Amino acid sequence: MGKSVRELIGKRRRFPATLAATFAGLVLALPAWPLEPLKFLSDENAPFAYMDPVSKSIGGLTFEMVAEASRRANIAGKMELNPWARAYWRAQNEADTCVYPVVRLAQRESQFQWVGPLSKNTWVLFAKSDFRQTVDSLDEAKKYRIGGLLQDGPSTFLQARDVNVELVGTNELNLNKLAAGRIDLWATGLFRGKLVAQKGNVPIKPVFVIQEVDHYMACNLAVPYRMIEDLNKAVGTMWLDGSIKRLGENYQKKQLD
Repeated sequence: MGKSVRELIGKRRRFPATLAATFAGLVLALPAWPLEPLKFLSDENAPFAYMDPVSKSIGGLTFEMVAEASRRANIAGKMELNPWARAYWRAQNEADTCVYPVVRLAQRESQFQWVGPLSKNTWVLFAKSDFRQTVDSLDEAKKYRIGGLLQDGPSTFLQARDVNVELVGTNELNLNKLAAGRIDLWATGLFRGKLVAQKGNVPIKPVFVIQEVDHYMACNLAVPYRMIEDLNKAVGTMWLDGSIKRLGENYQKKQLD
């Protein structure tokens, strides 16, 4: 609360991907298990995961972390991008599926197995750039109409604190509602909000920092626990050898260039 807004955005490093029905998939590593490859799902959420429209390749900070952990654990993984609500639902309901980046909230803890921590994010309330009021607390935010994304961390966090959130299926809809005056504030990640607003040509500004959070990958409860252990061990080695720190620094440098 009241902290300065930090950015961790950046440098794209792309991996080849095969165009699929929704977006794209990428098979990583050679299988070490007598199972089909795990599905590692995300949505269009730069800088954490995104599809380059020209190269048709998936990139992103958290994507790179998941890809490297999968490689080190020698676990085959198929990377896909879906709309967020669908990716989240699939990880809850499909036995061989994980979703990232996910914040590890109390409401979610028992629903998944967890790999991480990975990247970081800042949740904020955005307003149109001509918004003149100040928002200094969640209690103050309650008097405004707030828009959020289905199954998204900021929405879940606010609802658990009795903040009313109008939920929709895409953040583009939230931006349109904000621009049209149908909501006053939009709860989302700092980076996602700025990118969506830039693409939509709608001037916005962050007016309140909800929380700074760690990202994890959330896996279906039916994924063998040994696989989760191996992925977490791989993430641990990435922290120890500085790989995660270097990836974050690379993305920060890209933003400053």
